[in-house]
Amino acid sequence: MKIGFVHVTNQYDVHWWPSLAFGSLKSYLHKHMGDSVTMDRVDPNDLHKYDIVGLSSTTQDYNQTKRLAQRVKQQNPNAMIILGGSHVTWLPQTLSSDIDFGVIGEGEQTLVELVQYAMKAKDLFTINGTVFHHNGGLMMAPPRALIEPLDNIPPPFREPAAQPHLFTSRGCPYKCRFCSSSAFWKTTRFHSADYVVAEIEYLVGMGAFDIPILDDLFVINRKRFVEIMEKLKQKGLDKRFCTSIAVRANLVDDELCAMIKNYPSIRNVHFGAESASDRILQLMGKNVTAATNQNALDKLHAYGIPCGCAFVVGWPSETEEELRMTLEFIRRNGKEGKLDPNAPVNILTPFPGTVVWDDAVKAGKIDLNTFNWDRLGIFAAYQTSNAGSFDAWVDVRRRNDSIYLNEETLPQERLYEILKEHNEIVTGKR
Repeated sequence: MKIGFVHVTNQYDVHWWPSLAFGSLKSYLHKHMGDSVTMDRVDPNDLHKYDIVGLSSTTQDYNQTKRLAQRVKQQNPNAMIILGGSHVTWLPQTLSSDIDFGVIGEGEQTLVELVQYAMKAKDLFTINGTVFHHNGGLMMAPPRALIEPLDNIPPPFREPAAQPHLFTSRGCPYKCRFCSSSAFWKTTRFHSADYVVAEIEYLVGMGAFDIPILDDLFVINRKRFVEIMEKLKQKGLDKRFCTSIAVRANLVDDELCAMIKNYPSIRNVHFGAESASDRILQLMGKNVTAATNQNALDKLHAYGIPCGCAFVVGWPSETEEELRMTLEFIRRNGKEGKLDPNAPVNILTPFPGTVVWDDAVKAGKIDLNTFNWDRLGIFAAYQTSNAGSFDAWVDVRRRNDSIYLNEETLPQERLYEILKEHNEIVTGKR
């Protein structure tokens, strides 16, 4: 049985690291099915050559995903097409007629069972965590239990040419209203320290040096954090790689800074500061204040720990004054050397699975029956987009009719003017 896999993206999506979903699914399949199944990341034009087609898609790329599935079915009507990822998890009712199965949530065990079904070794109606077409409608199977412990999922298959990166956990204990991570993973699960150290040792052995840890919050369990770093030190690995990790402003204290400083392999940290307005931070569900963010930057700077921050603007009801507070916060900390003055400033984009998405649907700003998924598809921060320049980024967003939720309080065109002014200031053009 041959599986072809494509992670669907568009040209403006950021491609810092290839998704580890493919590697995790491939290694889990091999663990449970051995050589009876092969799985390859392939060119979209070659998908029709495979028995099973695995697609992974976020909502902004769902239109492209549907077109790809339609083309595969036209070329190979017998191909089984399986869709995973955040879009089908949150909006299973949108499953295209050209896609046979949607995988809801965590996908490793569900994929194994769907492959067993394709091999006539599993009854379809015993497979949890799916949505599929049945009797002219869609049938939702019961939810699937999460894989416990997380170490039961083997380390992901690593593609030789890919930029190495690492996840040591799944989930986040916080519930920011613009983020779907905590809801998608249901709870926070951790790989053991030995598992993490073994994976880093393997990557170092492959020749990797820069290995970012992309957990939502790597330091949430300080005892585990220290255990991992001490085991790396004992093996002499701490001097053979460098990494960056996520922290959270309300968790940054002297103890944590001293811990981080004790491990030179941690080159920098980052956190979502989001706004310098306490009112907006409260609406976002951040459970921090602007003073909390400033205190975190001050402490990290005092300990000589480089820090990056990201920001979100365009929150419903945000005023021009509040926007300017955030931009001034960035510039002030940039001048003081506590923050990169060109820190990414994201225009709020609502995604399924978030409170802000649900609020937009309830307010009638999004109609699920008519909404064009492409409107979510232009990267929200000009600093990290692939558009080439600020003006090109704005032009693409305009042509794309990218969704914006704060037209009443701060029109998007005015927002663009202020962000352009900010960009010119921090880049020395003004």
